[in-house]
Amino acid sequence: MKKKIFGVALAAVSACSVFALSSCGKKQVENAGEEFEVLSLNDIKGTSEPIVVEFWHSFGDAISPALETLCENFETEMKDQGYNIDVNLVNKGGGYDGLRSAVNLGTSSNAIPTMILGYPDHFADYIKNDILLPLDEFVYAKDSAIALEGVTKDSNDFIPSYWAENQMLINGKTQVAGIPFNKSTEIMVYNSNIVDPILEEKGYLDSEGKWSKPTWEQVFDVSQYILDHKNSLGYSYKNADYKVHKDMEYPVFIDSEANFFITVSRQWGGEGAYTRINENGEGVVTAKNEKNREAQNYFLDKAKAKLFQFPAKVNQNYGSKLLVNLQSFISIGSTAGIKNNTAKGYYLKATGIPQKSYTDGTQAVIQQGTNLAILTANSNNRTRLAAWMLIKYLCNTKNTEYFSKETGYLPVRQSARNSDTFKAMLADENNIFTGDVAKAINAAFAQADYFYTDPAFSGSSIVRDNASTIIQDMYIYNKTYDQAMTNFYAELDKLRIKNE
Repeated sequence: MKKKIFGVALAAVSACSVFALSSCGKKQVENAGEEFEVLSLNDIKGTSEPIVVEFWHSFGDAISPALETLCENFETEMKDQGYNIDVNLVNKGGGYDGLRSAVNLGTSSNAIPTMILGYPDHFADYIKNDILLPLDEFVYAKDSAIALEGVTKDSNDFIPSYWAENQMLINGKTQVAGIPFNKSTEIMVYNSNIVDPILEEKGYLDSEGKWSKPTWEQVFDVSQYILDHKNSLGYSYKNADYKVHKDMEYPVFIDSEANFFITVSRQWGGEGAYTRINENGEGVVTAKNEKNREAQNYFLDKAKAKLFQFPAKVNQNYGSKLLVNLQSFISIGSTAGIKNNTAKGYYLKATGIPQKSYTDGTQAVIQQGTNLAILTANSNNRTRLAAWMLIKYLCNTKNTEYFSKETGYLPVRQSARNSDTFKAMLADENNIFTGDVAKAINAAFAQADYFYTDPAFSGSSIVRDNASTIIQDMYIYNKTYDQAMTNFYAELDKLRIKNE
């Protein structure tokens, strides 16, 4: 497997000399963009030259090794069966948004891969640009060696909400746009040596001693206690004494600004409080409303009281570093980042994200993580079939379980989630190797009934990008709600995105 990492330095190098992509005037793949048909596996078997599947992702150092291992294993297994397939795994960097931008920028010159990771709102842009391949003919192929295992017209082994988000309108017909791969959600992790005694004193622990249904009011109550007692709070852990860091300003940090805005929009205003699809099937931004004003004014008061903040306020990207340094004690972020919150100086615990209430029906937890798709402009039917076989491999029961255990992402298949080995892993949160992953996944599953996704439409990924600026304006740059919304809607008007 050839691995190439596209960084800032490499981006400055001539694309002709390094990547030989079609932006240099030539298509990389012979017969690229040809009309789609499902070939026989015999058509790609025993080739003297390798069939190259270029696969773009944007995982960081903590996640990439697991994907590299799976791709290498795929190449080996396929070679043993007589297939000469080379997976060219390319890390584009820049996160998922950078990945989407790289595809959109490369579309005009066909400088794009065979296979891509993406969110449904990314796929909406690819569909608009007519470069995304519907996968129905692969998924439901008559040849069982090609068809997707565990999926028929009447039954499906994939987690229902993961499968549902990939059913998208393509050429006027609902079709399979992608296959679920790496799924996560947000959870709340905390230094239990500091927080548990406070929770016990406040009466927030359940009968099993767990913080099972946290609310925002509880979180801020705990945060206030820490601020009030920060000069005297301390604990002993593994024969060492620890105290609150002298520079601790905010006990609680929330990683994702966009997720925060969208999630509390749901918790305060329900479905449609951020975006919706109108009667004409068009995506419309609805974020400027009184429920969002109420929600953000509530949180702004808490931030002014120093009860929580976003990492950018203290020049950090994530709350995990602050947690590890005892400069904070509660952090809200992705399940996939669980390992970054572990340190030798405390026992880490995890629970669901806070809710406004558990009785009013507005509980909301974001469903996130990407899906695998095939692009058409720089692929042919042989590379597409090879890519499909890789997708099948990455998403089978054994490999989604492996990827979950290694990374903290959630398994995408019910058969993996329900396997005896996976259940055993989840039951052992004290395991030195997999305990933190187990904590994250258990916390995620406990709130699975509240998962939501927003409607995907062309431009919705850009709307999400700009949603984070609402939070930055208010919490980092001290603007009012009205000023932040004015800036947000002005940007939407420039981008010609419908709003109300």
